[in-house]
Parts: sequence; C-alpha cells; structure tokens
Amino acid sequence: MEQDRSGMEIGQDMFAVIEYTVQLDDGSFVKGEDGPVSMNFVVGYNQIMPSLELKLIGLREGMEKEFVIPACDAFGEYDPHQVRIRPLEEFPEGRNLEAGKWAIATNPETEAQFSYFVREKTSETVTLDFNHPLAGRALHYRVRVMRVRPADEEELLYLRPCGQEGEPAPGE
Repeated sequence: MEQDRSGMEIGQDMFAVIEYTVQLDDGSFVKGEDGPVSMNFVVGYNQIMPSLELKLIGLREGMEKEFVIPACDAFGEYDPHQVRIRPLEEFPEGRNLEAGKWAIATNPETEAQFSYFVREKTSETVTLDFNHPLAGRALHYRVRVMRVRPADEEELLYLRPCGQEGEPAPGE
C-alpha cells in the first residue's frame, strides 16, 4: 500500500513526523493498538532504529507504506546465551524477584542500570533472561508520513556532536 502526494522527501538532515503502528507476526500490537502513534525525528542522527530510518528514506509527505523489519535488523535474534541460571543467594535479601516480571539492577562497579526478565524462580535458583523483549521478533510497520521539512539550524546544532560539520569544538 503506497499512496503518493507531492512534497519533500525524507533524507539526511530532514525533520520528519510519522504516524505508525507496529505489530508482531501473530498480529499483536507493539505500538498503536488504539490507533497510530506519532513520532518525529531528524534523519541521520540515530534518533530512531537505523533499519526503520532506511525504510523511510525517499518517502514524501502524505505517503503511506507497510513493511517488515526482520528480527536481525530490529532488536536482534533471540540469544539463548543471554539466559542465565543464578543461585538465589547471589541476590540481596528482600530483593523481589518474581517469575514473569522484569527487574532492574545496577552494576556496582559502573553504576550502569540494566534490566532482565525473571523466567523462573525456585527455592535455590533464578533463571534470568537478558535478551531485549522483542529479540527474535519481526516488526510489521504501517507508516504514514505526516510532515517533512529541512531541519533548522538550531535542531541540527543540538544534534551534532561538537566539532562535526564545521562546528568548532569547545576551546577552538
């Protein structure tokens, strides 16, 4: 399903607004169950998933497109090596680990937070899954381009790292 209207094309340094839904192979919704959701972004600045951005390049305002992003180009294939069984005693007392729920932990050395899914909990062990919730799942998009325009200088300045494309680095 592609419908054409005149207008600017989505491309590098263009600001775009899309409305979209995302479904899985089984038809369940990831986004947009109650209707399309809106998202805006500037192309070329890692604001959206690279494989999604590539599918949108060249579309113009008013165009609609349906496509599938395979698991390998979305959140990766499901990796069984990311599932680990740990002794329950490794977790602090009072830590609420409930099977079928997501949990967040903090690396004590780096203070970085990470999440994991508690697959199973016994009296002695906990099975943790560190895969992204959509790993191994193809994403079915239905997109409508609502607006396309060149990003203005202020937007680009905000998105570019210092020193990129003629912008002086601090102290230069």
